[in-house]
Amino acid sequence: METVLDVVLPRSCLGCGREGKYICEQCDLFLSEAPTIFPKGDLEEVVSGWEYDGLIKDIISKIKYDGMFDAINELVEKALAIKEPFWPAGTVVTFVPLFKKRERERGFNQAKLIAKKLGGMTGKDVLPFLEKIKDTRSQTELDKVERLANVKGSFRKKEGAVCPNNVLLVDDVWTSGATMRECAKVLRRAGVKKVFGFTLARTI
Repeated sequence: METVLDVVLPRSCLGCGREGKYICEQCDLFLSEAPTIFPKGDLEEVVSGWEYDGLIKDIISKIKYDGMFDAINELVEKALAIKEPFWPAGTVVTFVPLFKKRERERGFNQAKLIAKKLGGMTGKDVLPFLEKIKDTRSQTELDKVERLANVKGSFRKKEGAVCPNNVLLVDDVWTSGATMRECAKVLRRAGVKKVFGFTLARTI
């Protein structure tokens, strides 16, 4: 359905410039899907749409740093169309939180926006179960070992939150998996039986 915003500021493909979508049908053919993974430990599985490269990497960067929020809708819709994941009945969606100061400075949390769209499409509740208590360094600057140390102890269960048996944890990108693993660990300690993961993209 075309909106007023689409008429005033028409979408154009970030790959070729064709109007209509951020990823046109032709450029879509060149995207590399990311296979579902089953990490050992506190995460049951992680579903990701695509490899974190090329056009997908460019769009996520524009969401994160240029506030191109409406691209989230298109990416989540595309990801669910190609994946058709199954999450148990009663699963509640949550997201990787930002440190409060960082979120105030940025004005949004992209993981939260992705979670809201995902919850809306799947009919699942979206609730904030976690909070970040340390202002950590950007994970992009660190190697795998440093990433694990960087996020260790940086999350906790949000005060007053009552966690269900099944939780779907959402973030924008899975790289080393350090952040989502740490969040899943906190959720499991809070009584969650199964933690599933969803990201738009994943480093292969």
